[in-house]
Amino acid sequence: MNLAEKNDVESVSYPSRGRSVKADLAKPAGSPPWPAVILIHEISGTDDHYKDLAGRFAREGYLALVPDLYCNDEVYQSIDHHAIHMMGRVRHAHDLDAAIAALNLPERDAHELKRAALWDRERDLSTYVPDLVAGIDYLRSQPDVWNDAIGAVGFCWGGGVLGQLLVAGAKLDAAEIYYGEPPELDKLSAVQCPVEGHYGTADTVVGYKFAPDLGAAMKSAGKDFAFYIYDDAPHAFFNDTGPRYRPEAAKLAWERTLSFFGKQLKGASITR
Repeated sequence: MNLAEKNDVESVSYPSRGRSVKADLAKPAGSPPWPAVILIHEISGTDDHYKDLAGRFAREGYLALVPDLYCNDEVYQSIDHHAIHMMGRVRHAHDLDAAIAALNLPERDAHELKRAALWDRERDLSTYVPDLVAGIDYLRSQPDVWNDAIGAVGFCWGGGVLGQLLVAGAKLDAAEIYYGEPPELDKLSAVQCPVEGHYGTADTVVGYKFAPDLGAAMKSAGKDFAFYIYDDAPHAFFNDTGPRYRPEAAKLAWERTLSFFGKQLKGASITR
């Protein structure tokens, strides 16, 4: 991550449901208009990694928007963020108390981890969809954006939210899902754009074996979907600030993403 190149990322906000959603925005060099990409963060929230990623997309010629989907979540704001980052270790435990006890944490840390896990279990992913739809509308309203060339990419938790956004019928022109939980297969008829998915064989959080069934269901629904499986790649293999980063898999996934967006988004801009 090159933090020296974050200066081209600015803070913005846009309206949604009678309130403001905070976001980071990175603009390409050169003259507008540009295709645009909305980035959906991981379960722990947006951070410097996403500022850097927005800058990377901007340097490839895309206006990139990173909404902070938790900016209006008072419960999230009150939880120790270290506990948010640890949550994945107990997220799928059947007996939450036993899973937390097995970690032998100090009492306060165990308490915060349980708060984080309960926050995660009790929320509804679909509640984030309106703020993302508003983000897409915000991009379409910008005079420096090609409004028929807007894509989205979601990572981990954000990949699952992107799936929810797609089956809600959001008007997107391309979508990239990175190791996100799959959307409901009986709702795929609402998907409006071509989609790609990226999954690792060492992913013990979301897994990858559902991908062929998702692909078959998308095909049956008449949708354009391709997926890629990365050998020995764990969950979050793309995040170069985390312990599960895998450079080779991340590089290949990035190249595929740029190729896909180049065809679906830049291609639309060129032929407009």
